[in-house]
Amino acid sequence: MARYLMKNKAIIFLIILTSCSLEKNNLIIKGEISEVKNSKIYLANTEQEKIVDSAKIINGKFIMEASINEPLEMSLILDNKNSKNKFNFITEPGQILFTSSKNKFIFNGKIQNSKIYSDLKKLENQINRFDEMDLDMLAEQIKVSSNRDQNKYDSINKQRLKINEKKILFIVNYAMNNSSNPLSAYISYKYKGNISKKYLEKIYEKLSYEVKYSYYGNKLVSIL
Repeated sequence: MARYLMKNKAIIFLIILTSCSLEKNNLIIKGEISEVKNSKIYLANTEQEKIVDSAKIINGKFIMEASINEPLEMSLILDNKNSKNKFNFITEPGQILFTSSKNKFIFNGKIQNSKIYSDLKKLENQINRFDEMDLDMLAEQIKVSSNRDQNKYDSINKQRLKINEKKILFIVNYAMNNSSNPLSAYISYKYKGNISKKYLEKIYEKLSYEVKYSYYGNKLVSIL
């Protein structure tokens, strides 16, 4: 009987040990940073600003691991924990590749083998078009302001407001039409300050069960 109990305890211990090991290895980041021979890089939870792993960069290469159960925004920080060289990205569990350069760490940063990151970049490209139009309008508005043409200034301001409304409606429509995509909760929470509570409630109501109870689904409902 005692031998039987000890055997069962050993099996349970091995299961727990294996489970912990699997959790630690469900996100593997392999990185290549040109122009860096020897330095250090940190992996952090972006929102919590918590370091979850670190590694030495040797001859421009490094490997890091973390445990995430679902898509989550993370940060890669070059040199030291407080460095401004911080590359933010969203990823799901799996093995991904990060590439960049020392001098343009953020600008040249790229993630490969992450579907959710790729989908987010496509979505952000659409959103950035509205921001670029707004910047063009702002430049024109500054010129008009120097000429003291109030009517023209007000007209441009109305156009800028319409561009912003179109951007927000684009985000809302994306979230409503992709209710089973984790990005819907993520992007809605990210732009929570620009989207009215009425629309945020509609977005949340339409999310699939899995997305509602995901990390960003829970963050979204917490502000409603």
